[in-house]
This record gives sequence, structure tokens and C-alpha cells, in this order.
Amino acid sequence: MTKRRPPRPRPLALAALALAGGITTGLQGRSELLAPAAATAVGLCLAAVLLDRRDWLHVAALSCVAVGGLSIGAGAQARSRTDCRDTWEAGDRVQVIGVAVSFLPGGEQGSVRLQPWPAASGESCRWDGNLRIWAEGPVRPGSSYEVRGVWQLARTPGSVKRRPERRGWVSAFDLTEVAPAELRKHPFLTVRGTLAEKLWRAYPRRWAPLAEALVLGQRETLSPEIQQRIARAGLAHLLAISGLHVGMLAAAAFALARMARVPVHASRVMTLLVTTLYVLLIGAPESAVRAALIVALWVLARLAGRASSPFDALGLAALTLLLIRPWSVLEPGFLLSFGGAAAVSYAYREVVGQGWLRERAAPIRGIAVSLLTSLATVLLVAPITATYFGRVTPAAIVGNLFAVPLLALAMPALFASAVLSPWPSLASWPAGAAIVLLQGIELLAGLLSQVGWGSFEVARPGVLPALTYLVLLVMGAHAFHGAWQRRRFILVLGTAIAVSMMWPPLQRLSAPDGLTIYVFDVGQGDAIAIATPKRHWLLVDAGTKFRDFDAGARRVLPALREQGAGRLVAWLASHPDLDHVGGAPSVFDALTVDRVIGSGKLTGQAGQLAVLRWLADREVPWLWADEGTRLSVDEVDLVFLHPEKNSLASALESAPNEFSLVFLLEFGEFRMLFTGDVPGAVEDRLSRERPELLKAQVLKVSHHGSSSSTSRLFLSTVQPELAVISVGRGNRYGHPSPQVLARLLARNIAVRRTDRDGTLVIEAKRDGKWRVRSAAEGYW
Repeated sequence: MTKRRPPRPRPLALAALALAGGITTGLQGRSELLAPAAATAVGLCLAAVLLDRRDWLHVAALSCVAVGGLSIGAGAQARSRTDCRDTWEAGDRVQVIGVAVSFLPGGEQGSVRLQPWPAASGESCRWDGNLRIWAEGPVRPGSSYEVRGVWQLARTPGSVKRRPERRGWVSAFDLTEVAPAELRKHPFLTVRGTLAEKLWRAYPRRWAPLAEALVLGQRETLSPEIQQRIARAGLAHLLAISGLHVGMLAAAAFALARMARVPVHASRVMTLLVTTLYVLLIGAPESAVRAALIVALWVLARLAGRASSPFDALGLAALTLLLIRPWSVLEPGFLLSFGGAAAVSYAYREVVGQGWLRERAAPIRGIAVSLLTSLATVLLVAPITATYFGRVTPAAIVGNLFAVPLLALAMPALFASAVLSPWPSLASWPAGAAIVLLQGIELLAGLLSQVGWGSFEVARPGVLPALTYLVLLVMGAHAFHGAWQRRRFILVLGTAIAVSMMWPPLQRLSAPDGLTIYVFDVGQGDAIAIATPKRHWLLVDAGTKFRDFDAGARRVLPALREQGAGRLVAWLASHPDLDHVGGAPSVFDALTVDRVIGSGKLTGQAGQLAVLRWLADREVPWLWADEGTRLSVDEVDLVFLHPEKNSLASALESAPNEFSLVFLLEFGEFRMLFTGDVPGAVEDRLSRERPELLKAQVLKVSHHGSSSSTSRLFLSTVQPELAVISVGRGNRYGHPSPQVLARLLARNIAVRRTDRDGTLVIEAKRDGKWRVRSAAEGYW
């Protein structure tokens, strides 16, 4: 074991952590903590001065930085409430004029970013960041466009506040160019558009999106399948212009300048200039700004003849970026960029200092450094990837060993092909070489994403488990230096281990003593999760699967993992239509399912066949439920009311909707009625035959609010206080129908719709008290 002392905490790095903590607290709306925090910081300063305690003075200085961060975060949160997007409701028709920031080729559909004109915000609101729109190309950066469309709320739930830019997008039905791009007005945007256009001209449709992502960091046209494959392989950092890309560019610029016999100091200045221009060209994302700031600090330190600490450079870069963009602290890109850079800096310093490694051949040293720095990065960023993506990717440890050299070879070829694109015969040479290297990167990602150990889906940890993990990681690094003999180390390590051991039982004790129902926003379809008081999970339907959109994988599964669900006591298929069962296989592949419950009607529909194949492969029991069936989980009872007994054999040609499961959920005095897509005739029959079993506080409206359902007789029998409608935005069926909405409003029944309110959360107690909250209200 090495006897070297571990790296001491660097002042700028500690200040960055304090500022980040303060900004995070402020962005969460905890402005009431500002006064007591400021009083505490002032008290520490006075105590440090009066008692002449230098260590207290350091703590007081960090406290002041944290208070400043709290003030900055609270101010940013207050300004975001005046953003124009906060004045819009889902489904509103909007009109905006602005300058395009990202590129979309002609004939392609995708997401692009628009910087609205100040005049478009009016007097009562302002714009904070870009506006995301879904449109059809061509869209060229630097050109001004008038957009008419429908405002859509962001669907993906999350446990933290979002910057205004992430809260939704405009689905454009009309996009008109107002003014073409001009180099004089928007130089960087115009050059970015030109370079993107050249890349699309030099490469076939199969490879152009990946080339654009690697050179310009624009991933709007990259297919979700490729992005997911690369992410599962642990190579997502290749698609984000980060320290790897900027470092390669800086090294190449410095080497070329020295080869041209430019003096050393001038070469460093030229390197800084080239790096800065490139970062501005691609839109200055957080990871690229971090790398550019570190290059700038390195150049300034060398010009001044001073040594520079990588951790101080990281700290100063983080401080600068957070002061300019406080919302960055909640973005995974910011956390992964700085966390990965810190891990690489620490691991590289430790690895190259080992005597056994210095004696090895250069190739062996390179492989060892690559593997160990990748290991350190995976370990450090694991809680970040688990929190934001529900995934940990050990495949990155091996993947970087091959992906980084491939990218280093591909980048010069990509740039050369873009520059030479006006001369196709010349551009074909570097473009062909780049395509071979891109094929290698995609093949590597495909192989790593398929191995069993490459990527693990995990439940999203809370703040305390993540911090405990990081403390244990730091303690392990200190133990490597012999710090295990120190009393403080033993005390901190013991505390961290105790917290990690006690957290699961404490979490179970603090779990809500009630029932929680999640009505997920999955577009045109149904997916409803039920969490019992003991956190046992049931899932009713799983959303749709249509073309490249899988609601099970993209909406239901991430939301269940965020809530810590790893096992389903039962999955209930209301009926076999694709908008209800299409997403089920993706959920089944990730979670343990004890049993599947359905109506028993076999239709041969694609979604039902996929579920049956999965059941046959895993030998999961499939149970039929009909009138009189009862399922009890903890204190939650499901009483099935439809289909009728022995009705399937006599009506095999009936529509699947007629055999939708209808059941009543009972939890103490609370009741909710689930109706699937059952038609109005069945609802009326139940109203006449079983009225005593239909009364409920909450009604899941049948068939997404179709005009053939939810009759006056049915509503007068159920007498709900709340009607929940699962419906997609802008669906072609006209759901929910005006007739159904009129009937609900005429009886003063509150209506919540997933197309406008986002994911709904209903919390109920045994005494019948309940409440509903939604993503649109900032619940997540």
C-alpha cells in the first residue's frame, strides 16, 4: 500500500461544491432558508475572527459561498416563473418568432431549438433559454422563423425542478422562414448551419446524423435506437462534445502550430483561440464550456510560469459556469462532465505514480491507465446515471479502451470531409474513412449493449443513499493511502456504513401509510400503477407501441423505477388493444412479474400475441378474471364486475372493448372504478344490475372519453368526485368527446386529463380522504 498522502481538498473545488449546493437548494424553492443561512454564515465569521480560528474561517467562507448560491438559485427560480412557457397550458395554440439554433435537413422531422425574439415575449413575460419545437425541415441555424403550433408539456417525470427550456415543446403545424441567415448578424449560427449542411451532403442518410452529433453535438436527428444503444454501452459521452473532443482539438491545434515553428507561447494562445471558437460554434454546451475553461486556465498558468492543479481548474470552471448558468447544476450533462473529469484527474494521478506500472512497456501502461481511469469514472458517476437514467453501465470500462482511439481517428476525417464537401471527389476519401470508423463505433456499441454485464437497470436512489455512496468511495480512496489508521477516518467510515445499512428499513418505516395511484401520461393509451401501503405494485395496462415509440420502455418503466418498483404483484390487461398492452413486453423484460390477469378473450392481435409469447417463455401464470373474481394485496381489494361469467364462449366475434375488465378498487373508505375501454351499453347494464358496487370517489373514464361511453345513467350511479381521462395530445379520434366533458361538468365533477395535466398521482387514506396532483402543477 502506498504511503503517499491523499490529495488535499482544493479551495476552489470546495467553493464550487458549496455554490452548487446553495444553488440547488434555491432552485428547489427553499428561499425561506436564506435568512437563517446568512445569519449562520455571519456568526461563523465573527466566531472565527474573535477566536482566531483559521479552520473556522475556512468553514465560514464556504458558508458565505453557499448562501450566495442559495440567493442565486432563488433568483433564477423566481425569474423562471415569469417565463412565457409558464403562462401556457397544454394544448394552447401559440405563435412565436425567433432565430433557429439547430439544424434540420429538408424532408426530416425532428426537434429543433429556437431563440425567440424579445418582442415575441410581450410585456408580461420573458424568455429564459431556447424554445424547443417539433417541426419538419428544412431549418437552418441563423435564419429567423415564424412558428405556429400547439404547446405540449414535457411528459417524462422527474424528481427535480426543470429549467424553463425543458418544460415542454411546441408541436409546429406551420413553420415559415421570415429572414435568411446572415453571417453579419449571427456568425456562429450561420457557420454551424453551413457545416451541418456540408456533413449531410458528404454522408449518406444512414451516417449523417451520427457525424453531425460527433462534430457539432447536435443529436436532434439521431434515432432514439442508436442513442439508446450507445448509452447502454456506456459510450454516451461520445455524443456530448466534452473534454475528450475539446482535448483532441486543443492537442491537434497545439501540435500543428509547433510543427509550423510557431513559438511556444504563441502556440498556446492559438490553441486557446481555436478551442474558444469551436465551443462557440457548437453552441457552448456545459461539457464543452468546462473543457474550454480548463484549457484557458492551463494556457494562462503556462504563460505566467505557474503550476496548475486539475482540481482547482475544475473548481474555477464550475464556479464560472454556475454563475453564468445556475440551472446547469440540475442537468445530468453538467454533473457527468465535472464528475467524470474529477474521476479521471484523480485516477490518472494515482495510476501513473505507481512504481510497478512505470516498469512496464508503453502499450501496457496505456491500457492500464485507460482501464483504471474508466473504472474510476464509472464508480464516481454511478449515482448520477442511476438517478437520471436508472442505469449503471460497467461496459464503459472496456468500451473506452476501443472507442476513444476510434473517435480520435474519426474526428479529423469528419472535419476534412465537411471542409472538402464542395468537391465531392476529394471529400469522398475522408468521408469513406470516417464511415468505416463510425461503423466500428456503432458495432462496438452494439456488442457492448448486448452483453449481460454491460448495463444494469437500477432503481433511482435518493439523495441520502447517493451521498453515502460517495462518502464510502472517498473513504476507500483515502484508505488506499493508509488513512485507515486515523480516528477521523474510522469515525466517518463507520457513520457512512451505518447510514447505508439503516437506510432501507428507515425508508420502509417512512413510506406513506396509504395508497398511491399513478395515472401515467403515455399518449393515446392507458397505463396505471397502484402502490399499496407496503409498496407492493400492480400495473393496469402498459401503454402503446407504435412505430419507434414504446410507451412501456420510454414512459412506464422509467417512472416505475424512479419510485423504486422492481417487482409487480400482478399486471392487469384490461383488453388486448395495442394502446393498452403494446408496452407490456418492455416492462416485463425489466421487472419481475408474479402473475398476469386478463379477461381471457383471445383475439390474435399483435400486442396480445407478444404478451402470450413472453408468458410462454417465462412460465408466468395467466389468470382469467370475470364477474365475482376478487384480488387482495395488503389492504387493497380489487372486485371485478365485468366481463360476465360464461360470456366469452357465446360471443367470440364481439369487439375486444366489450370484454374489457371493469373492477372496483377498495382501500378502507376510498374507492376508484376502473373501466378500461368498455362501451356505454355495459356501463348501463352494470348501473341497473350492480349499482351498489359502482359508487366511487374517482372514476377512470372509459375509452379515453369516447362519446359512446360515460352516460348520464352511469354517472348518476357512480357519483364520482373526480373523473380521470387517459388521452393522447392531438389524437385523431377526437377524444375526449365534447358530450362526455359536458356531462361531467354538468354534475360538477372535477376532470383531470393526461394530455393537459401530465402524469396524475392520486394519494388516498383508509378514512376515504384523498388528493390528486399532477406534473403540470409541478408535483414531480
